[in-house]
Amino acid sequence: MSDHSMKLVVIYGPPAAGKHTTAQKLAELTGYKFFYNHLTVDVVRALFDDKDERRENLLAKLRVETIAEAARYGLDTVFTMAYNDTEYSRSFVRDMEAAVTKHGGTIHYVLLDPPDPTLFERIGNESRIKLHKPTSAEDLRELLATRNFRVNLDAATLVLDTSKLAPEQSARRIIDAFGLL
Repeated sequence: MSDHSMKLVVIYGPPAAGKHTTAQKLAELTGYKFFYNHLTVDVVRALFDDKDERRENLLAKLRVETIAEAARYGLDTVFTMAYNDTEYSRSFVRDMEAAVTKHGGTIHYVLLDPPDPTLFERIGNESRIKLHKPTSAEDLRELLATRNFRVNLDAATLVLDTSKLAPEQSARRIIDAFGLL
């Protein structure tokens, strides 16, 4: 246990919005831990392929438990996710919020929301290939057509258009908006 209460910054948005890059820069500038969602995806892929629906429960458990432990020890953390407006995502957010608030922590939400043409420009970037993320325009078209990634998770959600901001500029806006330094 820690005397310090965790601050959790959740960066979310559609694929190729710049979540990983922005979160990495934010962690670098603040000293926060960097927990990106694909860390758990890679673990779960050892058991279930990406199309296997059984993977969702394990992904949520790993993520919530990891965040709960960080909250228990007061570790300020940046977390990324591709939230989409489904019961699975809503349930995950409720569980994550409960895990953080149980230990007196606070959560700040950041929606990265560049226009779709920017997403299509970025979808095949080398950084996405290295992390085994969707990298084709066809995959992106399907995801955007079938999922709603652009949802404010609370009234204080910070929305940033990363087509107009470099990762460091986005990170500094997040720091300023939530008083992280």
